[in-house]
Amino acid sequence: MLNRREFLQRGLAFGSVLALPRLAWAEGAAKETGARTLVLLHLNGGNDGLNTVIPFADPMYRILRPGLAVDDGQIRKIDPALGLHPALAGFETLWQKERLAIVNGVGYANPDYSHFRATEIYYSGEPGKSPVDGWLGRALERSPREKPLRAVAIAKEKPLSLASGAPGVVSLTDFRQFALPPGTEGTLAMYERSKDDPGQRGAVARRALEAFAVAKRIAALQPIRSGLYGPLGEDLAKALALLKSDLDLEVIHLSFGGFDTHANQMGQHNQLLAQVGNNLRAFQEQLEALGLADRVVTTVFSEFGRRARENLSGGTDHGSAYPCFVIGKGVKPGMHGAQPSLEDLENDNLKFTTDFRRLYASLLRDFLRVDHKAVIGDFEPLGLLA
Repeated sequence: MLNRREFLQRGLAFGSVLALPRLAWAEGAAKETGARTLVLLHLNGGNDGLNTVIPFADPMYRILRPGLAVDDGQIRKIDPALGLHPALAGFETLWQKERLAIVNGVGYANPDYSHFRATEIYYSGEPGKSPVDGWLGRALERSPREKPLRAVAIAKEKPLSLASGAPGVVSLTDFRQFALPPGTEGTLAMYERSKDDPGQRGAVARRALEAFAVAKRIAALQPIRSGLYGPLGEDLAKALALLKSDLDLEVIHLSFGGFDTHANQMGQHNQLLAQVGNNLRAFQEQLEALGLADRVVTTVFSEFGRRARENLSGGTDHGSAYPCFVIGKGVKPGMHGAQPSLEDLENDNLKFTTDFRRLYASLLRDFLRVDHKAVIGDFEPLGLLA
């Protein structure tokens, strides 16, 4: 009988690209096609939310930011009191097309201002604990599916957000990582001969063949770059290719850095937000052109915001509450959650008005269709999705 050790030694001819020994599905796992996919984008470094969704009607905005405040005539005003940074033309288009929900004041009690720890908190969904797994990893574990690949991180390493005992989670930077090396033919032939055998031998062979087939499909993919540019655009082009390949992925995780704007923020932030807005608009337009928009939602977050008051270096220091964005055909567009007060600050920080786990609860319950309470606790979903 082909046992687990032999499977590991003989089946992983192409390294650790697909963790085949862990692709045995749980008892009672559901079969599913056309799965909903959550695309999660981390703005790494701590995005300045106050200059992203701008409270232009509040006079305190210009008092706190005499140098960094955006000129009133340049703000993309989408609400009587709030507007988008001028570089976010793409988000303004998504707003006009009712594809954008803005969640204001996102944060949690006793915020941490360390990039590393704050990222752990958002990735684990558990501020009061040392992380052992991620909120999305727990979601996958809670809803087993009968398929060899469930989530992809477009990154060098699998992020904590996807960590758990659930199988079928990989990271990649290049589709060619999945190419089967020379010498794999014999292993494939062995599994082909065994696929109809009874018991464990046949089951392992069938799972291996399915996993090898997925690897070959991914290795043949080409990024879909239409309208996309820069490092973020390149990763979104890979995400589009994965989505078009109909692998039934449930999560795609991406990260885009450079948001730690302690000095000379204005020009740098302008370039970063332009990439975010333009690329995500093009990404959504491509999803709709490809007929995929009904089953994809994109969520944009950061590990924290920035201080309300600008510093002496023309930048902003680590802060707390900030806006998140949810993009998709099925979102309930508009503003969700209260904008934090600029007069009631805590050590120059905005006080959060929306616990980030309420956002997660909405994505889990209403989009991924997972028991949110079992994953992140008893937090009331925001009702962001139809």
